[in-house]
Amino acid sequence: MKFAPRSLLIPLLLAGVAAPLAAFPAAADPGGSGHQAPPVVGAGDGPADKEAVSVVRPGADGKVTQVPVGGARLTGYDATGGHAVLTGARASDGAASGAGTPAQLRVGDVIASPVTAVTPHGALVKVTATHPGAGGSVTVDTAPADLTEALGDAKADVRTPLTAADLKTKPLTQGGHVSAGPSDGQGIRLDVDVPVPPGVKPTAGHSSALSGHLDLKPEMLFSYERAHWYSVQPSKAEIGLSADYTYEVKAHAEGSASYDTGRKPLRIPAAEVDVDKTVWLGPVPIVLTMKVDYFYDVSADGKISVDAEQRSTGRLEAGARYDADKGWSALSGPEPATTGTPARVEGSATAKAGIGTHAQLGLYGSVGVAADFMPYLKATAHGVAGDGSAPRDGTPKSGPAKTDLAKADAPQGVNGDWAVYAGADLTGSFFAKLAVFGVKVLDHTWEFPKVTYEHKLASSDS
Repeated sequence: MKFAPRSLLIPLLLAGVAAPLAAFPAAADPGGSGHQAPPVVGAGDGPADKEAVSVVRPGADGKVTQVPVGGARLTGYDATGGHAVLTGARASDGAASGAGTPAQLRVGDVIASPVTAVTPHGALVKVTATHPGAGGSVTVDTAPADLTEALGDAKADVRTPLTAADLKTKPLTQGGHVSAGPSDGQGIRLDVDVPVPPGVKPTAGHSSALSGHLDLKPEMLFSYERAHWYSVQPSKAEIGLSADYTYEVKAHAEGSASYDTGRKPLRIPAAEVDVDKTVWLGPVPIVLTMKVDYFYDVSADGKISVDAEQRSTGRLEAGARYDADKGWSALSGPEPATTGTPARVEGSATAKAGIGTHAQLGLYGSVGVAADFMPYLKATAHGVAGDGSAPRDGTPKSGPAKTDLAKADAPQGVNGDWAVYAGADLTGSFFAKLAVFGVKVLDHTWEFPKVTYEHKLASSDS
């Protein structure tokens, strides 16, 4: 699915008068049924007070009407107990007040809160009871709401770039370093020396057996489309992560035994990143949640020595897409482009090393999609007893459209063959917790089909 910027929706806020979000011009249904296509809602700047809640009232006609509550904020919130306190702007740190007061809340109204200190993951709830309080505040009993109740009939495609300011990382320690991306501060970069098992050591002339870096320029994806005359559920929905990435790994390692780390996490606190990003669709704050952990996976099934380096660039797409006619499916991106340096491989085994990311995606803190992306470097050798090496006299030669191959001459003293590969694995799963979209899902985890890309970088016969 392609994403394109949509027109900006400017909410109509008339003094003391509710403005219907769906009362904007919409194209007539081409089928001639008299129904209208849902209005396009674009991402906007939101209100001046970025901590103010939005309250909307769903209607049977598919429209939602904004309820003016005077720029109120959530000053108390208990998601588990189903309670919240709304306080008018005049009593909340001097924020600018709009029309209306929290007293206008009614049962069935939907409260959407952006990310604040009280709601660190935002909130999307509907009112089940109201209890007026002191100072113009109102305590409400709540139940979880979904996007059909907050957005009604609407169509939205949003792509939101993440900058360093959106990323929350833990303090840095030795072993790894997480920093802002190199391009205008957008994205994130991980540099790390990967811990290797006992019995593995760097080859001569190198201080690190396995090291690498991963640059990501991530964008969070969100789409929604519903027309109540077609279905009370959305006809289309999507949540995901796309990212232009650059991955580089350097393997200068030798080992004499079989080992498998089994996809262990990198034990560096800096390699954990959290995002709660508020996107305003008209007056409604949509909170996109993402958590990223880094992991490594190193394995070998015998004695092998490797000197090889690889650099890959590509575009990652991970997440889930819903279509009323097709159900849920996984997102996937194009194959990466890879270059390699001249390589040396000795031994009789297969070794593989990768540094990957585990991303959890959701809305309002409720995780619904998990995706693992691991670029890797793999070396194979069969009876290579001599200097199994490619020429060291320059850069790799050009290869096929997607890959530059590091050409290798047949090394002296070799009684077998060897090869070096660059690849990437993408796996994912979908959870029932994405019911916040308003789409009925099965109460179990669905594993997405695994996607693997692999290209030969160099070999004894290439």
